[in-house]
Amino acid sequence: MLAAALSTACSNYHYKDYQGEWVPETMTPYDLSDNAADAPVVYFATTQFRSIGVPFHRLLLATQVDNTPLPGAGRRSILDISGMQALRLTPGKHTLDWCWVSMNALGTGGAKCGFGARDVEFRAGQRYVVDFSTSDDIIGPPGREMLSITIKSEIRNLDTREVIYPTKDVAQLKK
Repeated sequence: MLAAALSTACSNYHYKDYQGEWVPETMTPYDLSDNAADAPVVYFATTQFRSIGVPFHRLLLATQVDNTPLPGAGRRSILDISGMQALRLTPGKHTLDWCWVSMNALGTGGAKCGFGARDVEFRAGQRYVVDFSTSDDIIGPPGREMLSITIKSEIRNLDTREVIYPTKDVAQLKK
C-alpha cells in the first residue's frame, strides 16, 4: 500500500501552505516597506524533488528582519517551522535571519535555523533571492551511520545576478 502511494504521489509535495516551486511572480511578499513603490523585494528559495521515490520540499523561510521577529515566524518543534517566503523592504541596509527546512511526504524531515546576513544593502526597485545549496554526506561508524547535510546560503540580485552576500572579501577569507 505504501509503495503504491509513493509511486503515485505527486512530485509537487509542499510543506504546509508554502509555495513549492520558486516562481517570484506568484509569491506575495510580506510588506515591511509601508507600501513604498520602489521597495526592494527579497525572495527566499524553494524547491521540490524526489529521492528514492519520496517527494521532498526544501525551502528557506525568513524569521527576522533587523533583529525583529516576523509575525508567527520561527521554530516551534522539529517539524513545525514558520516564516515568510518573500519580503518587501525599505531601501538600504538590513539584517536578515532565516531557517532552512527540509520536509517530505512521509511526514519526516527537519530544519536548521540561525542562518543570517548582517547589514546587507538592498537597492530601491531591485529584486533579490536568498538561495541555498546543500551537500550530503554519510558520517559515523558502520551500523550507526547518520546523514549530514551541509547548507550554504547566498543572496543574489535577480536583475544584475551579482552575489551581494557573502561579499567577495568574506568568500575569499573562507577559502
